[in-house]
Amino acid sequence: MALIELNNVSFTYPDSTKPAIRNFSLNINKGEFVVLFGASGSGKSTLLRLLKKEIQPYGTLTGKIMINGQPVHEKDGLTKDVGFVFQDPENQIVADDVLHELVFGLENIGLSTNVMRNRVAEMVHFFGAESILSRKSEELSGGKKQQINLASVLLMQPNILILDEPTAQLDPVSAREFIDMLKRLNEEFGMTVILAEHRLEEVFTLADQIIMMENGHEKISGEPKEVLRELWNTCYKAYVPKIPALFLSLDGLGQVPLTVKEGRDWVQNLKIEPDLLKGDKSSLKTGVRIQVKNISFHYDKKSEVILNELELSLKKGEFYALLGGNGSGKSTLLKVIAGLIKPDHGKVILDVLPLRKYKQNELASKIGYLPQNPKLFFIQDTVEKELKMAMEQCNITSDIEVKKLLEKLEIAHLMAKHPYDLSGGELQKAALACILIRRPEILLLDEPTKGLDPISKENLAKILLSLQAAGMTILMSTHDVEFAAQYATKCGMMFQGKITSEDIPEKFFSGNFFYTTMIQRVFRGLSDRVIPMTLEEVTHLCANTRQ
Repeated sequence: MALIELNNVSFTYPDSTKPAIRNFSLNINKGEFVVLFGASGSGKSTLLRLLKKEIQPYGTLTGKIMINGQPVHEKDGLTKDVGFVFQDPENQIVADDVLHELVFGLENIGLSTNVMRNRVAEMVHFFGAESILSRKSEELSGGKKQQINLASVLLMQPNILILDEPTAQLDPVSAREFIDMLKRLNEEFGMTVILAEHRLEEVFTLADQIIMMENGHEKISGEPKEVLRELWNTCYKAYVPKIPALFLSLDGLGQVPLTVKEGRDWVQNLKIEPDLLKGDKSSLKTGVRIQVKNISFHYDKKSEVILNELELSLKKGEFYALLGGNGSGKSTLLKVIAGLIKPDHGKVILDVLPLRKYKQNELASKIGYLPQNPKLFFIQDTVEKELKMAMEQCNITSDIEVKKLLEKLEIAHLMAKHPYDLSGGELQKAALACILIRRPEILLLDEPTKGLDPISKENLAKILLSLQAAGMTILMSTHDVEFAAQYATKCGMMFQGKITSEDIPEKFFSGNFFYTTMIQRVFRGLSDRVIPMTLEEVTHLCANTRQ
């Protein structure tokens, strides 16, 4: 008997005529690792929440959901055997500081003080979280909050671990550690893992089965290598990770490679000589728009310095990607440049004037800012009302421009919805629409690809590149190395409160182990010349070699 059984499950939210989940059936055996993927709003989050009684969404549910032979709705008390890590870490943290957050669940199930101490000590050492135990939860970066959420869930010692896009806010190093941890939990402890994810490069190598969802039902499912071949011949080929995509784009024969090791074994037979690749993308319009001079900042006198004598210059038409570990200060820097917080020392100059010389409405017309948590952006109860408010503030009367933007972002069908009812990716795109409709000259984006599926990322890139070509200056903080490598004109690394290095992507990512693309990992060491950075570069080189 399967550990988890879903038989013809359908679910419809109140006041909705369209089911979020439609006739969905699935069997998951004990110890399996299952990955769900698909477009934003395809029903992944809803399906996962239906598996845990305490957080099942309100609405009409039909069909059967069985866990270990027992209907989910008949389970008594707190279902300790199912652990759940949310997509948005803000939705899960309940305590003011880290230590109280860790023990909150243990107190709710009535464990003794001695048992709680033992469990917490073990988990804190496992996560290396000793230094943040006394920190306020609100001071943690999104990635750190997510790690604490996982630790809190694991303290309950569940048999089934459900995760909704857990790596969305993690830097490449933390994401790798997080995924390795899931692998250990699955392989060494026999924990059943069900994971919804958009960053597919790493997780497909762990999966026993992968399931693509579309409009609330199963589109394609099966063993990863078989599904990837099937996806490649459809309009969903953007979901195929870079290494198997390279193999399939060059008509590779045999088994599809998933890992870097398998990819390196295969590419050694390719007859290409990586040499001069794409030209410098940093051909910019003249003029500096933003200058950050000697900025220092800390949130209070007792806390550590977040920004430390930081310097940055942004030219007109530049697309700058800011990378760095969780808690390195990327989000804080964006808030300082947006004028939302004032630095302790130093100044930000917009064009020729310090930021403090501008009135708030003048800054709002020049600088658009997308926060890491887009929920903070919305004050209206529907997306449509939020957009109309933005239009009124900017004296925009024509709906034509708005309709075009909504079509590009593929969110026209979400206008009547409450922002908090949207999926993470949908919420991100809705917030971006409200910002772009204001026609800012400078765009500050804090993790703009977080929660976006691969096709939505491609659409976002087209929009940003067209804005950049028109002269807009874009500063983006991101953990998405692949996106930055492909589209940014310059990249910078945040470390110890400063930008310690910056360069064009081709030079910035070369030689890195973690902050680099999957293609560069595959080709590293196979040539003394410049190695390719993206899938497009390799296919271009191969095409030239064949001529």
